[in-house]
Amino acid sequence: MRLVAAILLSIVATAAAAEKVTLRLGDVKGDRFISLRESGELNNLPYDLKLTSFDSGAPVQEALNAGALDVGFTGDLPFLFVYAAGAPVKAVGAWQNNPDSIALLTRPDSGIHSLKDLKGKQIAVNRGGWGHYLVLGLLERAGLKPDDVKLRFLGPVDGRAALASHAVDAWATWEPYVSSALVVDKAVLVPQGGGKGILSGYSYALAREESLKDPAKRQAIADLQARLAKAQVWATRHPAEFASALSKSLGMPQSITQRWIADAQIRPVNFSPALADTLQHSADFFYRYRVLPKAVDVRQAFDYQLSGQANQVAETATQTTSPVAIANQEPAHE
Repeated sequence: MRLVAAILLSIVATAAAAEKVTLRLGDVKGDRFISLRESGELNNLPYDLKLTSFDSGAPVQEALNAGALDVGFTGDLPFLFVYAAGAPVKAVGAWQNNPDSIALLTRPDSGIHSLKDLKGKQIAVNRGGWGHYLVLGLLERAGLKPDDVKLRFLGPVDGRAALASHAVDAWATWEPYVSSALVVDKAVLVPQGGGKGILSGYSYALAREESLKDPAKRQAIADLQARLAKAQVWATRHPAEFASALSKSLGMPQSITQRWIADAQIRPVNFSPALADTLQHSADFFYRYRVLPKAVDVRQAFDYQLSGQANQVAETATQTTSPVAIANQEPAHE
């Protein structure tokens, strides 16, 4: 009997293991994954999580579109472009960065002391991303036109090198590239060159529609969103521990990761139709400048049904943590 029981237990265990789903996750720099790990939210997962780390949001989108990922973490604007192109993905969760942590940098010797000084300058931006959007908004703020500057479309690594080597006069980027350039390269912030009032600062958890149709993966994705929201609250409340973990995992000096955390102020947000309104504003803005080739209606780009637990975490954090409550206010738009 004992032998039969052991065999039956083995069969049950094998069947359970076979049924355990795997979520393939893509993350920019891996920082959200690190917050999950360090907060303990990866303990006792009822599914397997396989991580691939990327330098920016665009390749995350490409991997999602190609079917190499089930879930990807990325900024709102890369998502906008792949959605406009018909990629089979939907936003299923969100968080917010401090919009001023997306900023325009320059060198002390560039002659740029105000936004009006951008006229005639070369500026590195990531095409169709936060940097591109920021510069167009800053030009409006300064009363300048896109033709008043020369945009160089470069990824974050090449953009940093171009600024340091004097190949461009300014560079629009986001964390942790902002902190790396300020601390290591001695770059400086352009006055009034932050994203507040221009960018929303939202990032999204995206899922392939094919994965959302799988009941087991759908349940796992909902669970992951709740864990991520808890991890983000943990990171906000334990900045020193989080900075140390980022430093060790990403091979960055802790002076950079400390500044990154303080600047970005990442926090979970309520995932609601209000986010679609914000993304629609961005879509209309990019279409007006013909960065998007056609008008896009983003209302069908969201699946709100998986965010219930994550929303509860965000709401509790807003009520109990005053810095989060202040930062969680909706950004203005120009």
